[in-house]
Amino acid sequence: MRYFIGLLFFLSTIIAQVTDKNFKDETGDGVSVIVFTSEWQEQDLDEDILEGVKGYQEARIITVKSEDARKVAKKLRLRNFPSIALFHDGSKKEVWKGDMDGEVDCSASDIKKAIDEIFAGDVF
Repeated sequence: MRYFIGLLFFLSTIIAQVTDKNFKDETGDGVSVIVFTSEWQEQDLDEDILEGVKGYQEARIITVKSEDARKVAKKLRLRNFPSIALFHDGSKKEVWKGDMDGEVDCSASDIKKAIDEIFAGDVF
């Protein structure tokens, strides 16, 4: 039984990973806040930023390892991690890049404002 549970956990981890191949599928519906991380990043992202955005306008928060989505990170020109990207229906709307020390210069209100701007354009 213990091996079965371990196998289920392993498979769910593999299936849940966002890679170059399934990135469009994961970000293609609605608002997605993508947090790009790396094994070698200097510091972790401030969790208060993500907590302030979670569920806002039905936004999904997705964490992507840069090693698993190299092509996407290269296309977005991400070189420092963590970094945050905002996508709406599969297209990039805004990117907040980490600096050399691993600090992202944005807050939850900055991301909410960018989300509001997306939906303000949908009115007409």
